[in-house]
Amino acid sequence: MEWIICRSVAIGNCASRMGRFGNENAYETAIDSLDNLLKNCPELKEKAGKKIEELVKELSLEAKVEHDVKAVVSQLDPVEKIRKGFQEFKAHFKKEQTLFKALAESQHPKWMIIACSDSRVDPALVLGLGLGEAFIVRNIASLVPPHSKESGHSSGASAIEYAVLHLKVEHIMIVGHSRCGGIKALLGMKEDGSNRFSEYIEDWIAIANNASKTAKAKCSHDSPFEDQWTCCVKESVNVSLWNCMSYPFVKEAVQQKKLALHGAYFDFVNGDFQRWALNYRVDEPESL
Repeated sequence: MEWIICRSVAIGNCASRMGRFGNENAYETAIDSLDNLLKNCPELKEKAGKKIEELVKELSLEAKVEHDVKAVVSQLDPVEKIRKGFQEFKAHFKKEQTLFKALAESQHPKWMIIACSDSRVDPALVLGLGLGEAFIVRNIASLVPPHSKESGHSSGASAIEYAVLHLKVEHIMIVGHSRCGGIKALLGMKEDGSNRFSEYIEDWIAIANNASKTAKAKCSHDSPFEDQWTCCVKESVNVSLWNCMSYPFVKEAVQQKKLALHGAYFDFVNGDFQRWALNYRVDEPESL
């Protein structure tokens, strides 16, 4: 009878603790409750040990199954992965018919985002943007070429023109990112072209040559390359922001306060995102 009283008191205390905490901190609560029970009823230790051993075996099996599932998914055929991904999207499509019927008629994104093609920095995923919320352009190193009909960079220019004049976006954000391969290549380029390494990439990233010069001037020679790299990415964003302003229709929209320009830096190594604005104004004319 003494053992039964002891056991019921301990279990009563355990139930009280579990009821108070619910599922919050369930693991810690269970361990504390078991410890309390065994202190009151030490004769249960052998039985508890066997139960714990069974639980460990069960959890180990579950962990192995979970690991095996992840391994299978990681080895999934790339085409099959795309197919499965679309099937998931199709279920979302059927569920959100109101949204998709509206998108079928027109698009009214408030944002144009210019980001890098790097597979690690999808702006829609990083910023939680849904379909129809942003007009997105991605290229090597998130660059914007300056306004010029002779440059041959008409792809980026046409996208900016469409976004500003036809979609009437209210914001343009240029997003650079940590460890950008295009900017790393830019930092390694020699001015005399003696270490030329590509047919197309060099001509493209040369858009940000001034960013490379600025970063090298800002950073001391003995500073870590990572710091110079980060600085150059941010400076390349600033170069692209000013290049945006070289388009007459962008400049006009900014002056009329119909459009705002933003720079951004996404650090996917540390999970950080920085944003800044291009503050542009035209002074009132004065007589000389």
